[in-house]
Amino acid sequence: MRIFFLFLFLFLEHNSFSQKKLDNIITNNSYGLRLEVKNFFVSNDRYKIQEMKPFYNINDKFKVGFGFCFLREKSFNTHDFDLNINACNFFISHSSQLSNIFSAEATIDFGMGRLKTISFLNEINKCPYSFFEPALILNYDGFNLFSLGLGSGFRLTKKSDFIIKENLTLPTIILRFSLKFTEIYNHFLDRSNTSLYLNND
Repeated sequence: MRIFFLFLFLFLEHNSFSQKKLDNIITNNSYGLRLEVKNFFVSNDRYKIQEMKPFYNINDKFKVGFGFCFLREKSFNTHDFDLNINACNFFISHSSQLSNIFSAEATIDFGMGRLKTISFLNEINKCPYSFFEPALILNYDGFNLFSLGLGSGFRLTKKSDFIIKENLTLPTIILRFSLKFTEIYNHFLDRSNTSLYLNND
């Protein structure tokens, strides 16, 4: 019986330490999630690559993150095939504060994955896909739990011209929605450490 209580005590102490460690990590550092839509045009038709990228604030100016991007398009550019792109990507960014609610951010994205075409006859062709994309984003930081961004980039791509002949090295128009995980955590679980409340609230 004493051994059982000893194990129970150690388990509870471990959980308490883990929770304190988690609280310390989340409240003292800045984490978030970026959801981006990157629009591009081929023969006057608009297409969009969607990206999901968790990130970490190294300091007030630099962020790093990784994520996943994908494109699902039926009858791409009036062809008789569907186009799918899946890739993992990494990014680093540098931001400059323009005012209390606006900031400018220069980012560099690069990633690797797979491009796949599926014909109406269900013939499947695949090839490696990679990209490098510098971009400049204007962020609106006037909201507490999230921010909005609008910008432009230039996506340099490498793929097989045998699989798809269209040039996918193109300028992009970027729409961004960023969730502030640290602020969300503080708001709901540690209200004394969030910017949503004043000290005398």
